[in-house]
Amino acid sequence: MKFKMKKFYLFSMGLVLSISMFAQTVTLTFTGRDANNNWMQLDSVTVTNLTRGWQETIYWPDTVLEMQVTTGIDDTPVGTCHGASLRVEQNTPNPFSGTTNVTLTTVDDGAVTLSVMDMNGRTVAATQTVETHGRASLQNGTHQFRITVANAGTFILVVRQNGHAAAIKMVSNGGGADNRIEYTGTVTATQTVVETYGRAALQNTQSPKLATTKPFNFGDLMEYVGYATINGNAEESQRITQQQGASQTFTLQFEAAQAQLATVTTAYVTGITMTQALAGGTVISDGGAAVIDRGVCWNTTGNPTIADNCLHIGSGMGNFSDTLTGLVQNTAYYVRAYAINTIGVSYGAAESFTTLDAPQDGNSCAGTPTVTDVDGNVYNTVQLGNQCWMRENLKTTKYADNTPIVQGSTTSTTVAHWYYPNNDSSNKQTYGLLYNWKAVMRNASSSVLNPSGVQGICPTGWHVPSDAEWTQLTDYVSSQSQYVCGTTSTYIAKSLASTTGWASTSTYTCAVGNTPSSNNATGFGALPAGYYYGSYNHLVYAADFWSSTENNSANAYNRNLYYNNAYVGRNSSLKYLAFSVRCLRD
Repeated sequence: MKFKMKKFYLFSMGLVLSISMFAQTVTLTFTGRDANNNWMQLDSVTVTNLTRGWQETIYWPDTVLEMQVTTGIDDTPVGTCHGASLRVEQNTPNPFSGTTNVTLTTVDDGAVTLSVMDMNGRTVAATQTVETHGRASLQNGTHQFRITVANAGTFILVVRQNGHAAAIKMVSNGGGADNRIEYTGTVTATQTVVETYGRAALQNTQSPKLATTKPFNFGDLMEYVGYATINGNAEESQRITQQQGASQTFTLQFEAAQAQLATVTTAYVTGITMTQALAGGTVISDGGAAVIDRGVCWNTTGNPTIADNCLHIGSGMGNFSDTLTGLVQNTAYYVRAYAINTIGVSYGAAESFTTLDAPQDGNSCAGTPTVTDVDGNVYNTVQLGNQCWMRENLKTTKYADNTPIVQGSTTSTTVAHWYYPNNDSSNKQTYGLLYNWKAVMRNASSSVLNPSGVQGICPTGWHVPSDAEWTQLTDYVSSQSQYVCGTTSTYIAKSLASTTGWASTSTYTCAVGNTPSSNNATGFGALPAGYYYGSYNHLVYAADFWSSTENNSANAYNRNLYYNNAYVGRNSSLKYLAFSVRCLRD
C-alpha cells in the first residue's frame, strides 16, 4: 500500500512539474468595430493556425478563445493521453471563483477516477468519506463534472481510466463552500449546419467553447477574421495575420457602417387657431437607412411619442408639415417630429403651443388686432362668428406689391380706379376710398367660393369677400338675437352700421339713421361713404361694399346699408360703379 501511494505521488508530482514547466495559456479576446468606429456584435470569429493547419470558430456570445502553449520537448497537450483514449478539456471558467466545470471525453468504457491536488501534491479532499476521489464507471462518450474547491490557489485535476491519465491546471481566485467533485451528466453533442457568409459552418449549440485543445506554440502564424450582420447584410472583417507570442485583444474592423437612428428636428408651430395648428419638421439625416415613415405626434402632457396622436407625413429626407386638426380651444399642446428607419424611431425636440380661445364678437381678432396696408394705413379688426373683418373701409392707393392704382376722374370697366368720397380728399381718413370692380379684383376671376381666394386689392394675408362670405356674415348676425332690431331677423343694419357719420333724419325705429348712437352692436362699424357712378352721391346716406362675385359680365354683387332702412341689401351693380371695400382675413 505504501509502495502504491508513493508511486501515485511521484506520478502526480510529475504531472505538476510538467504543467508548471511546459503548459501556459494564451488568451485571445475579440471585439468588433464598424466603419464609424462604433462597437458591434460579432456573430462569429474564425481563428486559424496557419503553422499547424487547424481552425476553430467561436460564436456569439463567445468573444474569447484560450490556447494551451507547450514549450518543452513534448508538444502533446497535457490534457490528452498518448493513447488518445482519454481527453480532458480545459475547465471553464478558468480562472474561476470556487466552482468550475470540466468536460471529459473517453473512448473506452471503464471506471474513471478524478483527483484534485494542490501544487504541493496534496490531494484536496472533497469529503472525508470519499477518500478525496469522485468515482464513476463511464461508458465511452463525453461527460461533464462540476468541481468545487474551498480555497483560492492553483490546482491540478488528474483523470485516470484503464491505465491512462490526463491532467489540467486550474486556478481558483476565491474559495467555494467546500471541496467536492460532482458528476453532472452526459453531454450530447449537437451540431447545426449554418449557411453563413457563403460557407457552411458547424455551430456548437451546447455551450461556449472558450478553450481549444489543438496544439499551439509561441511564434505560430495565426489568422483572425470576424463575421457580423450589418444592416441586414452578412459582412466579413478585415483579416489579421500575425505571429502570436502572447495573450492579446483584437479589434476586428469592418468596412461597412451600422445604420443609426435618423436625425429629425421639430419645426416651430404656426397657423394656430382654436382647433388647428400647422406642425412639421425636417429629417436632416437618415442614419444610413431609408426613412420609411415620418410625421408629428402630439399630446397635452409632454414629450409625445408614436403611441400618442400622430400625423403621418410621408417618408424620406427633407422638410415636411401638415395641419393638426380636432384640437380643443384654449388648450396647451406639445408636439414632436418623428422619423422611423429600420433601426427604430427618433424624435425631435418638443415644441409647445396653446390653441386660441373662442373669439368674442366685437373684439379684435385673436392674433391680428390690426392690419397695415402697403401705404402704411393701419386698420383695426373685428371678430364676428368665425370671420375676422377689417373694422374700417379700405383706403390704399396701391396693391400689396406696391403697384399704384390710378385716381379716377371718369368711370371705367377696363382701368382700375380709386376715388375720394364725394370727390373730397378730407373724407379719406373717415370714410376710406371708393374703387371700381376692376380695381378691387386686379384681373382675378369672379369667385363664388368661401373663402374667395381673391386677394385683389387687399393686403397680404387678406382677401376680397365673395358673395357667399357676405351671406355668412349677414346670416350669422341675423341668428344672434342681440343684433336684431325688434322681432324681424333681417333687421340687422343698425347692428352693423357705425355710430357716427350717418344722416340721422330717419323716423323709423329700426333704421340706421334713427338715433345712430344706438348702432354698431357688432362692432363692424359700416361707414356711409356713398358711391361714384359718373358723379358722387349718397355720402352720409349709404354704405355699399363690393364682393368678388359677378352676376354677369357687366354686373357684380354688393351689399348695401341705407340710412332709412333696417335691413342689409344684396344688389347686382354695374362694375364701373365705385364702392367701398372691406377685406377678410385669410
